[in-house]
Amino acid sequence: MTYAVLRLKAILDTPARREHGFGMIELLASMTVMLIGIFAVFAVFQAGIVQIRRASTITTAAAVADSEMEKFRAVRNDSIGLADSDIAAADATYKSDSAYKADTSPTTTLASAMTTSQLTISVASASGFPSAAPFLVKIDSELILVSGGGGTTTWTVRENVTGQPSVGRGYLGTTATAHAAGAAVVQIQRVNVTKCGTAPCTNSVPTKTTTGADGRSYRVDTYITWKQISSASTTGRLLKLVTVVVRDSASPYRRWTRLTSSFDESTGV
Repeated sequence: MTYAVLRLKAILDTPARREHGFGMIELLASMTVMLIGIFAVFAVFQAGIVQIRRASTITTAAAVADSEMEKFRAVRNDSIGLADSDIAAADATYKSDSAYKADTSPTTTLASAMTTSQLTISVASASGFPSAAPFLVKIDSELILVSGGGGTTTWTVRENVTGQPSVGRGYLGTTATAHAAGAAVVQIQRVNVTKCGTAPCTNSVPTKTTTGADGRSYRVDTYITWKQISSASTTGRLLKLVTVVVRDSASPYRRWTRLTSSFDESTGV
């Protein structure tokens, strides 16, 4: 009997049966594991909040871009453009975008003098210019539409398309003038429209700040360039290509969305 009591006491006194509680080391280890789990859950929630906020910003920016594009759809085609003076004053962020065209290249020179009524011109080189017409060039102060001869050094130029015979060869209302041999010839890729006064004119500006539906400010950059209609190996008339880029209003102006649409002079859209 005494042996049985002693045996039971020995069993109860084994480490597995003792209930002395956790030591300080065990407590610290448990708290560390618990904190790691809490921080992991917090990180998941934090990432979710950031993504929801980003999605909301992108959605609002897209609505801002669409609203800006609708304004161009509501005006006459000949009023779609930007004043070159405004673009020249734009900052580096605006000019670093791929939609920006500097209108300083490609360039060449006239191989021979031009008269005010001449409808073919000879240039020293066609390097860098479109291989197929139509495209616009500027000689001195005259804008000229090249309608044929792309890829060669002899170009056919088109009569004025504004329906004003008194203007002569000048394109988009510019006055046809004579040009001396050696005059600089540069391709025009931007759509230049004067600031409002006498129609056609524009109220659009390259850069502005607007408020979205979420109450935040957004920077809206607008680019308007000429674009050729092309299908397989065939090219058609020039379209106006409008690109609206919505950025964060604070430097470094993170881009949120981009929207591009073409406008045909025959349909207005």
